[in-house]
Amino acid sequence: MKRNIYSLFLALIAMAAFTACSSDDHEYQWATASGEQVYFSKDLPAQVEISNKENSFTVPVSRVNTSGSVTVNISLESEDNFLSAPSSVTFAEGASTANLVLSYNPEDLVYDQFKSATLSIANTELTNEYGKTTYSFSAGVLSPYKTLGNGVWVEDYLWGYQTNVTIAQNTEQNNVYRIYGATDPVNNGGDISPYLELTILNPGDVIRGVTVTQPDLVFFADYNSGYHHGTYDADVMLYHPSIFTNTNPEEFWLHSKVLAYKEDGTPGQIQLAPRYYMEGVGGWNASQTDGAVVITFPGYAPKDYSAEFAVTGVFTDLSGAVFAEGILGLGADAQDVRAAIVGADADAEAVADAIAAGEVETTALTAGNVYIPIPEGTTGKLQVVVVVFDEEGAVKGVYSSAFEYYGGGANPWVSIGTGLYTEDFVSSVFGADPITYEVEIEENTETPGLYRMIYPYGEAYPYNDEGDWDASSVYNVEVDASDPEGVIIYPQNIGIDWGYGPMAITSMGGYYASNYDLATLKEEGMLGTLVDGVITLPVFERDTDDGKANYQGLVYMGTSGYYAGSGAFQLVLPEAVSDAARKQAAAKARARRFAKQLFGEQYSLKNLRIMMNRKAPLDREQIAR
Repeated sequence: MKRNIYSLFLALIAMAAFTACSSDDHEYQWATASGEQVYFSKDLPAQVEISNKENSFTVPVSRVNTSGSVTVNISLESEDNFLSAPSSVTFAEGASTANLVLSYNPEDLVYDQFKSATLSIANTELTNEYGKTTYSFSAGVLSPYKTLGNGVWVEDYLWGYQTNVTIAQNTEQNNVYRIYGATDPVNNGGDISPYLELTILNPGDVIRGVTVTQPDLVFFADYNSGYHHGTYDADVMLYHPSIFTNTNPEEFWLHSKVLAYKEDGTPGQIQLAPRYYMEGVGGWNASQTDGAVVITFPGYAPKDYSAEFAVTGVFTDLSGAVFAEGILGLGADAQDVRAAIVGADADAEAVADAIAAGEVETTALTAGNVYIPIPEGTTGKLQVVVVVFDEEGAVKGVYSSAFEYYGGGANPWVSIGTGLYTEDFVSSVFGADPITYEVEIEENTETPGLYRMIYPYGEAYPYNDEGDWDASSVYNVEVDASDPEGVIIYPQNIGIDWGYGPMAITSMGGYYASNYDLATLKEEGMLGTLVDGVITLPVFERDTDDGKANYQGLVYMGTSGYYAGSGAFQLVLPEAVSDAARKQAAAKARARRFAKQLFGEQYSLKNLRIMMNRKAPLDREQIAR
């Protein structure tokens, strides 16, 4: 009861107060606005989504007074001046809204990159203090991507790791994909890119001035791995080969491709072969390497069409038929495997194409010990080319192993014993000391003075660790000293690939031999000498950032060439090897083996190479080939 009396008392006070304020003598005077009262609506969006298929969009400007037409001045400020607008907008008579057209260049737009802008009404006499006289917003184009799911990224070139990634597809361009989280495991503070964008190319597409001719090639945009090289204070980038002059032509892109498609036509697995690069420093060229980066898409189960093959010898059966004997290992899905024997100089990929077209007689193979007939009349330096096909008859793998067979005739190569080789080519490129070791040497009976070292970069090479060399073939190195005053080493593969592409060596005379005759090279001092059983090469000098440096030849790695040889190169023929020199070389070999047993992996040259790779990029000097 007390509560009701109290409420009534408050109500009476309020009525008295209202009566006093509403008297004729003290009536409240409401403010009235004059002019057009132009304003921006408070409902305009803070973020404007524009299209990269258009070049303009409109912003409505409003007014209260619509009795006549009026022109209102508008000012615009935009980030990087990416927007432009007329300096005024005109309201038609009776219209409460006028559209202001803002223009932009759609080619300047970057997906998901929104930039800020502010519009202002310049005629303050046409506004009022209660309306919005400015409109601030951001504008940009949203990326048209849909997430496909999780895939797997395997990097097996510079770092060696596997990680799960998120893969998205462009809904407007179905051949464009984004890979998220690719290099997070190696990110140590570098400015990592948010995603890697790749495009499956079609014949006719143009990339950096090059017209694509082959299907299924893959282009990828510049990508920062996030790995920051502390020594050089630079991030490691992944670049498509086309960005560099020496790998710009399409022939150097062929290892960046779709490996397999799913049944719906979308990619199942893609391989990238990038140029790893640090701006202003150098990097590593993996553009000719298979398996550097492999991306497996969601819902795809990779098939194993792999093979391993090596010729182990030549076999003659009781009937007199001659075979190349070898050992073949096959992946679980490698069911259709065929082999042919051709000359060692033949391009294995071209042979595979001919086999696929039915132009070459082949032998079907299964895993295990295999025997491939050597065609009658075939002799000399040969190779077995093994091709793996999938269920549709497409080539999935090409493998080659070299051997020699002289058709029952005399072998022109005769062993003359064990010499000493001071290796200063590969060693110098990797910053290691020259090393002297024993190698078997053969001489050609048909060309006296033409020597060859028997696989000097295989198991015999002291800087190799187990598995560093190609065991499927024998890569002998020929040294032509048929003219003792004009020794030359022509370019030839040496059978090792430490992740930079197949390596080859040549003397400077061999490098220039394709453009000059031997007499000219000899006159210019480009050829080596054979004196008292010792073969040496001339030493040249070049300018570097650190001063003068010597060189005697080149080492090729994939598509790049590097000056090599500091001046220590030497081949001592067996007849000239002293007992003391032989004992010294053998002692050094034993010392290295002992150190490796004692210190294990810490002493491994393979680990040293990895550390050197991160400290001293090999693209420091490239030779045009």
